Amino acid sequence: MIKPVIIIGGGLAGLYSAYQLQLLNTPYLLLEAKSQLGGRIYSAQSPINSGVSFDLGPTWIFPHQPKIQALIKSLNLSLFEQYTKGDVLYQSPHSEQPQQIAGAGEMQLFRLKHGMNTLITALYEQLNPDFVLLNHNVTELKKSGDSWQITVNHLGNIKHFNTNKLMSAIPARMVTAHLTPEQWATPTLISRLNSVPTWMAGQAKFIATFEHAFWRDNNLSGQCFSRVGPMVEIHDASAEDDNYAALFGFIGVPYLSRSEVTKEQLIQACVQQLSYFYGQDAKKATGYFIKDWPEDELVANEDDRTQSSQHPEFNFSGLGEQLSNLNIHFVASEFAKQEAGYLEGAINAVDEAINSIISL
Repeated sequence: MIKPVIIIGGGLAGLYSAYQLQLLNTPYLLLEAKSQLGGRIYSAQSPINSGVSFDLGPTWIFPHQPKIQALIKSLNLSLFEQYTKGDVLYQSPHSEQPQQIAGAGEMQLFRLKHGMNTLITALYEQLNPDFVLLNHNVTELKKSGDSWQITVNHLGNIKHFNTNKLMSAIPARMVTAHLTPEQWATPTLISRLNSVPTWMAGQAKFIATFEHAFWRDNNLSGQCFSRVGPMVEIHDASAEDDNYAALFGFIGVPYLSRSEVTKEQLIQACVQQLSYFYGQDAKKATGYFIKDWPEDELVANEDDRTQSSQHPEFNFSGLGEQLSNLNIHFVASEFAKQEAGYLEGAINAVDEAINSIISL
């Protein structure tokens, strides 16, 4: 009997791996530590329509990224353009009023209709749910001969799995934090894994939802930039149907500083900043949401919490023979040789691994 390929991690890379293996009639088993799928694709549900959500993780797809666009189309999902019509607001230190700058720029960005989590749901719906196990937290990996022994904690119960082919769909630093590489990897490989920052792991995002996109009425794009904070960038986060209006912002305060205040205090600071830009209308939100990614132990480690954000780039040089002998394939976006850190990168990394697996 052929042992299934075991996939660790149920974010985009993990689910797309399972989807591709299923299309190839190759047995698989996906193990996800959390109670929900999606990884860093995480959305806040609209307070007025459960079918609409707002992205607290990845938000944009770029025009030059064909694979993620093709996947979305194949799953009968829809893209729409990021709203950028109108002027930009700018906040400088010691300025009592925001500066208004004509035009939000020409850069084209796409978003997924009803939120990125619809991609996760659509992929999961293609899979056999018996082969996707939630609340299965991998606590130990061992390699014996050609076989991987995998120890899993499932809600307090210890389970064991084994496979000849392993796909790791979690960030590089999470491999070292959770998959006991000291038992199977060389010091060089461990060092390389530790050196790659986890994309978005130091970030925090804030969303405010509204009954109406009032800024559009005043020829404002929803884009704001600030040298004051707490948010350094703000953008229109409304659903394609602007009945579901929202603004989102990237919080630029370092994690060690923002961790000294409560979440409620951080939300209030963001609300105050929105009111600086937009006046009293900004205080009429229907909901506030915040996601501080460094607090997620399955996304960030101490280096991610303390180091400045950098774009991930994993160095594969000299590791080919070791990885081949181990029969482990790293498919999180950080490992992509093109578009690392983006959704497109996850697709690229998985496609390369699947080609290697089926050629064996």
